[in-house]
Amino acid sequence: MTTPSEQWIVGALRQATDRMALPPESRWIRGHHSTPHAPTIAVVGIIAIFIVAVGITIGALRVEPRAVPAAGGDAFVVREDAEWTLAKSSLPSDFVLLRPSWFPSEFHGSADCPSPWATLDVLNTGYVVRYQGRTLPNGRCAWLLITGTRATVNYAELTDGLIETNTVNARGTVIHIRSGTPRTNLGSPPALPQIYLWWRESGATYEVISNDAELVDLVRVIGGLEPMR
Repeated sequence: MTTPSEQWIVGALRQATDRMALPPESRWIRGHHSTPHAPTIAVVGIIAIFIVAVGITIGALRVEPRAVPAAGGDAFVVREDAEWTLAKSSLPSDFVLLRPSWFPSEFHGSADCPSPWATLDVLNTGYVVRYQGRTLPNGRCAWLLITGTRATVNYAELTDGLIETNTVNARGTVIHIRSGTPRTNLGSPPALPQIYLWWRESGATYEVISNDAELVDLVRVIGGLEPMR
């Protein structure tokens, strides 16, 4: 017996047996023709029941402890939490960061395209969290961006090559959809078509953009965005 609980049980068993009244010593060895007496049988029965109960208790105490979770947890979840926590702690506390509760699993990252990472614009109070996935035919990573800023954005004057094609209703407001192949100064390989959604909420402008996601998935991402506390 090595554990304190087992030692306590043994002590309790000894105290219980010490307190039990035993028959006279002359009656310990039953005569050949003697008849069992009820008190003796009752004492023996009580001791047997107590021993069985102690054995069951010890068995329960020896149950193996729960397995400890793997150290570090899921690498993607750990990295995602760290990037969003960094963004939240670097910007004013009254600025609302919208974090996704769902997004397509293909943006969990890959060997050549780590995911996600946060970029901050402290001066203008803004953030970009970039999720990445597979390598696309043009050699660049598939990505999905979630952004928010207090800076004023005039989309009508943007010359990025995207045009507003439609709107949808979500989050109790109008979501503007821009799409097309953006103009870029990155050179070759050429840029791929993008879908670009933006709206106003909580005194800020938010965007969800991707070069490799379906519109229906982007709208679902927007619907699942939750303010960070």
